[in-house]
Parts: sequence; C-alpha cells; structure tokens
Amino acid sequence: MAEISSLPLPDLLIDAENPRLPQPNVGQRQAMRSLAADEPPKLVALARDILAHGMNIAEFPIVMPLEDDLKRYIVLEGNRRLLALKGLENPEWLVGAVPISELDEMRRLSKQYQDDPIEAVQCVVVGTREEARHWILIRHTGGQNNGASVVPWTSDDAARFRARTGNFELHTQALNLLEGAGHLTPAKRRKVKATSLKRLLGTPEVRTKVGIESEDGQLKVVGDEKRVIRALLHIVNDLEHLKVSQIYTQQQRIDYANNLPANLIVSPTPAASASSSAGKRTAHSRASSARPTSPRDKLIPSRCVLNVTEPRLQAIARELKKLSLSQHPNAVSVLLRVFVELSVDTYIHAKKLPGITEAEAFHKKLTAVCNDLVTRKKLTGQQAKPVRRAAAKDSFLAPSIDMMHGYIHCPYIFPTSTDLRAHWDGLEPFILAVWAP
Repeated sequence: MAEISSLPLPDLLIDAENPRLPQPNVGQRQAMRSLAADEPPKLVALARDILAHGMNIAEFPIVMPLEDDLKRYIVLEGNRRLLALKGLENPEWLVGAVPISELDEMRRLSKQYQDDPIEAVQCVVVGTREEARHWILIRHTGGQNNGASVVPWTSDDAARFRARTGNFELHTQALNLLEGAGHLTPAKRRKVKATSLKRLLGTPEVRTKVGIESEDGQLKVVGDEKRVIRALLHIVNDLEHLKVSQIYTQQQRIDYANNLPANLIVSPTPAASASSSAGKRTAHSRASSARPTSPRDKLIPSRCVLNVTEPRLQAIARELKKLSLSQHPNAVSVLLRVFVELSVDTYIHAKKLPGITEAEAFHKKLTAVCNDLVTRKKLTGQQAKPVRRAAAKDSFLAPSIDMMHGYIHCPYIFPTSTDLRAHWDGLEPFILAVWAP
C-alpha cells in the first residue's frame, strides 16, 4: 500500500526506463543528460519555480524502492522535478547537455539555491511499478480521461481563481453580467474565448461603444442595461470566428470598435451622464490626492513624487509616468518589475540590511525591506499588508510577485491596465518609503 515518506535527495534516482528516454537503461548520468537535453528552457523554468516556491505540494513524486544495500529509490513519476533539483544542487553535470544560455542560468539559480537547499523530498512510496501505473497514465496521457485526469481551467476559471479574494477582472465581470441575466449558460460561457474578450474590453474605444466603463477596476454600465447586454453578446458571438491576430494590436481593436453595427452602439443614459458629471465636480472639490473618476492611463500618477537618486531608475520612473497603459501594457509591466526589484536592491545596499543581499530571491528581499521600513516607522502595518501579500509564495492577488514574474517569463500572461494600476496602487506607499530621504 502506498505511503508518504520524506526521503533524502541523494537517495532518489532517475528512472532509467522513463518513457521520455529514447534508449532505456543507459545509466544514471546518461539518463539525466538525455532528459535534460529534452527542452532545456522548461527544465530551467521548473528549477526557477522550485527556487521561488519550493516543491509542488499538490503533486508528490511517486517512487519505488530499488532494493539495494544503499536503500535508494527509483523515481517513477517526477523525474523532471528531480532533474531540476539536481541541476540546482550541482549544475556542472549539465555541461554539454544543454545550451550555454540555459547552463549559465542554472548556475546563477544554483548560487541562490545553496543558501537554502532542499535536503529531503516528500514522496509517495509504492511497492511496484504496477502499483503506480494507473496514476502515471492518467497524469501523462492526453485529454482528460473522461474526467479522471486533471481537467484544465479555462482562462475565465483562472481569472476567477486569481480574484477569489479580490476584484474580478473586467471581462469576467462582463461574463457574470451576461450569465446572471440569463443570456449565457455556464456551458456556453466555458466556450467563450476569454483572453480575446479581455483584450477587447481592455480597450477604451470598445467599452465606450458598448456602454460600459471601468471605474477602479469595477465594471459600470453607463447605458441602457438591455442594450449593453445585447452589445456584449454580439462581441461574445463574434469571438467564435474572430482570430487573435485580428484583434492583437491596439489599432485593430479600435478598428473593431468603429466597425460595430450602428444598431449596437450604446449611448450613455441621462442618469449615467449626470452621475459622471457629478463625480467630476466632486473630484474637483476633493484634495489633490483623491483618485480620479476615470482610471488613469499612466502607471505612476502625476501626483506621485518619488525621490529617486539612481540615474537609471530616474529614467525608468519618467517612462512609467509617460507610457500609456492601454497602448504599451507589456512595456509597462516589464519596466514595473525591473523598477521594483532595483529599488529594493538599492535600499538593501544603502542600508546594509543584515542577513540579506541583492542576490537573494525577490520575495525574500521584498519581505526584508518591508520589515525594515516598518521597524523604522517609515511604513505602517496597513501599508505593509499588500507588500507582504505580494511576497507570499501562494499569492495570486494583485500586486503579486508571481504575476510580475509572469509578465517577463510567461508568454501566456497578458498584462492589463487594471492589473498594472492595482500593482502600483498597492505598492506605492512602499516605493515612496524606499526612496524617502
């Protein structure tokens, strides 16, 4: 019967009969090198993830006793995770097996890993290969095995999960509106190209045409609701035949908005117009630090004055005050990620924080600087909360390091103006405190 046990890393061996190997039983070293040569960038990505988050607690490796005098175990399921750990432990065995770019990156990651290495791995121990066969098959065979395997989330499911304790993204709110009004069944909703809908509703010109606004990340209906629903349903149905390449650029989405049928265009209702005007008048009467009625299109608001002393970071801050969030979300997301970490590094170096260096993992550096600022009374406990939440390894909230890493390393994460504003608004007090004189 299978049982869970914590096993020393040196006692775990690659399965020489792994299906990924072109030739079985070639010995441990050759098996490791052959597996590593199969998509090296993914191996490095896995190592980077393990370094940042540890081993996946949702999937334990499945191992079988080797029955030798050394009491070692063969890893039947989880060989890539074992390879990544062994690469972090000593990347030199990868020489000649992977391109130099991946080797250099693994060496860099290994230096960080040595500060807090993983010495033992939680594993599921089985007695025979046959005992593990069923679980390995449903883990790796294609499809969903009629529901027996993991059923992948749609992009809409993923958006709901990320927002489970925060605000839903705009396109998810739009789908909620359609489903709640009875115009979209759950089955049909799952077929909606949510990423494409996210692109379209992230474009101000499209929102204006269909009678909605995004106010502090919340969907606001500014026209007759029945007409708004009709226009949104038209877009949802349009997406069935629209290709991503047709709405990929900002200009293509503006053209799409301008070509919507005239009978679908939603005009603001008098009540909505009056409410908007009143909101603007109220905003003028507030202090200058009040948030604007309409979401800003720049990451760093003009009211935010940063005392940045480093020339390169000064230049980045200027760019983040000029670049349009709606037109350049990818450029802004990458610059934001760079700006935050370099600001943290500068603080660590300037204050000579004990026990932490610029070479540490990003989440460790962020936590250390946050704690120091709270200790120095430069940051309140409330202001520190979003920073600590961002640094948490299981955080899916905005701002989060996971999301900022994804902007750089994941080709399937598309930054939105709403997410980027949320990143900055949560971190702004922290950044101001980092650069305070």
